[in-house]
Amino acid sequence: MWHLSDPRTRRLFLLFLAAYVVFGATFTVIGAAIPQIISTFQWSYAITGFVAAANAAGYVLSTFLCGFLVKRFAPKTVLVTGLLLGAVGMSLFARTGSPWLNFFLGLAIGLCQGSIEVVCTLEVIHMERTGQSRLLNLMHAFFCLGAIIGPACVGLLVGGGMSGSVSVFMATSGLAALVALLFGLSAFPRTNVEPAGGRNEGEGLLRNPLLLLLTVYLLLYVGAENGFSTWVSEYFVRFLGTAAPVGAFSVSLFWGGLLTGRLAISFSYHGNRQEYIMLGISLLGAAALAAMLLAHAPAAVAACVFFTGLGFSGLYPLAMAVVGRHFKSGVAVGTAATGGGIGSFTFPFLMAILAQRLGIRGGFFLCLGLSAILAVFSLVLIRRLRRFTPPGPGPRSGEERTSSRA
Repeated sequence: MWHLSDPRTRRLFLLFLAAYVVFGATFTVIGAAIPQIISTFQWSYAITGFVAAANAAGYVLSTFLCGFLVKRFAPKTVLVTGLLLGAVGMSLFARTGSPWLNFFLGLAIGLCQGSIEVVCTLEVIHMERTGQSRLLNLMHAFFCLGAIIGPACVGLLVGGGMSGSVSVFMATSGLAALVALLFGLSAFPRTNVEPAGGRNEGEGLLRNPLLLLLTVYLLLYVGAENGFSTWVSEYFVRFLGTAAPVGAFSVSLFWGGLLTGRLAISFSYHGNRQEYIMLGISLLGAAALAAMLLAHAPAAVAACVFFTGLGFSGLYPLAMAVVGRHFKSGVAVGTAATGGGIGSFTFPFLMAILAQRLGIRGGFFLCLGLSAILAVFSLVLIRRLRRFTPPGPGPRSGEERTSSRA
């Protein structure tokens, strides 16, 4: 598998891929089941958005804390604990109609997702060849795989009512527990080693302009991605008048676009100027989302959903690769991921409020605005990185000098 010549490292990377399947499934199955949840428990859009926001709140808390926890505890301990929390949360979610109970279960699921994000990303950054992003893109492609399989299973079992969705939640819970067990039996190459920055590392990084720019970028991106993924099934059911299974499959279609794009970037792009790829695909995503809001035929909207996913595909792993190129630190990875978590917490809830007042289609104009801003931010990122990154692949020492000036 590219340069992973050590069999132990290769096996660990395969487990990271499995963890990202769990991450992707937990991230999307609840959104795919939202039409059934609303119908079964008679929740309003505002209550549904409140419960969905709990998952993101747990993710925000987890990514921020895990960035520091991996400096004090073995990464394996942090990851296994998170996976077990996710297994418990998924096994009990949507068993009753209590918004508060489901809120706390969603919080546990978010804690699981954050631990996967920080630990796996940090470990793969250390496995990656200097400046490249092939392993990160491949790992995030497996996130898409889970994000496709989960909603597809919900769509297949929608005829069974809420019990069909609960079965998918239970299966995801079992997979999380299995992956936790396999990680528990595996050895990590790195333990809780204090980075070179020492105890002042966190304070210095949190003031770094480049890291702050990337954190805001991920905040906007994850807000758009999560908002779109959470509500697109309801868009098909409510605005286009399709059946609930079609709505559930639309979530899989979106993540199919992300999977296609991430695999294409992983296998075809060997360079280290990820910011230019980010600009191109962000423009594609904004154009596809605009076309979706203009279309009314389900087939045309479905095509736009796929191309929106294609446009969103590489933005997260490419941005994280830039973080890894300049900051090989758990605090930096946790900070950037926390930005994404804040976006995933804020914007789906804002979309719920807009949908409550303006209709489900009105909420998607927020996603469109975020997509346009991402294209602008990609240009800003290109300009900033020109000041710090030498053109073309450079020596490791050069990269370290530039990151210290960032």
